Amino acid sequence: MPNPADAAAGAPAPASPWRRRGGLVAGVLVLGFLVWALIDGWSSVAEYDWEVSPGLLGLGCAVLLVFYLASGLGYVGIVDRLHQDGPPAGAVLSIWARSLLGRYVPGNVLMVLGRVVLSHERGIPKRATLAATVYEQLLALGVAAAGAVAFVALYDGGGGARMWLLALVPLGLLALHPRIFGPVSAWALRLAKRDPLPRLIPVGPLAGLVAWYALTAGLLAVGIWLMVRSAAGAEAGGPAFVGLAFLLSFAVSTLAFIFPSGLGVREGAFAIALAQNLPGSVAVALSVGTRVMLTMVELVFIALAVLAGRDR
Repeated sequence: MPNPADAAAGAPAPASPWRRRGGLVAGVLVLGFLVWALIDGWSSVAEYDWEVSPGLLGLGCAVLLVFYLASGLGYVGIVDRLHQDGPPAGAVLSIWARSLLGRYVPGNVLMVLGRVVLSHERGIPKRATLAATVYEQLLALGVAAAGAVAFVALYDGGGGARMWLLALVPLGLLALHPRIFGPVSAWALRLAKRDPLPRLIPVGPLAGLVAWYALTAGLLAVGIWLMVRSAAGAEAGGPAFVGLAFLLSFAVSTLAFIFPSGLGVREGAFAIALAQNLPGSVAVALSVGTRVMLTMVELVFIALAVLAGRDR
């Protein structure tokens, strides 16, 4: 069995304890202010005409489970392009799912490190796992940022300079073009005294992956809208408004990488967007409640993926 220490050598250096603690404290502070806003406006929350629909809530959870499956399969497709003749797709999906637990530690270092170690044990080179993770993160962030641009343009009065700033993020997808990603990855691996990647993802399959991740973003948007709609009714907004607002909050929280899985940042950004149609305290309650439900769905998916890939 490969030595985990050897796998760790090819992964990014863990963040310092002070950085991890600082990110956790910052996340707790942001979440604390959200809780305070919720308590301060509790009368508005209690008086709001909640329209809880178990059917819509269950449908939203089902759509989000499909979203996680689609996201995992996207990663499987990336690994398959970068490392042929690897372990079965179920095993790679299980590794991807288990690594998600590391996102709750500030900096996402543990997620990457765990993925590298688990994949190396199944014969996937460390550099291929790192490259696949870079592809995955840029694809997910790029399509979410495109959704954020759409939200600002459609529902935030154009956003002025903010829209142009957000519009720069989807351009990060260009960094995945083989003529850019190849030399940059070779340079980074050379600094780490590693061989370059044996293969890159060509333009055609890369475009297919962009479309696939756009589909997963759509599933995420619809699932979140169904959850919000199940609790607050039509007043919260339509699927485009709520879904794009969540993609905006997702992009912002991804960029705020020092927070554990965007702790507090995502909720704050989503609440601000929902507050266009709802009382502020109600928007905060929906935002925090949505985060709790999304986490529960994620844990259920991880458990199912681990069980499905246990014997593969």
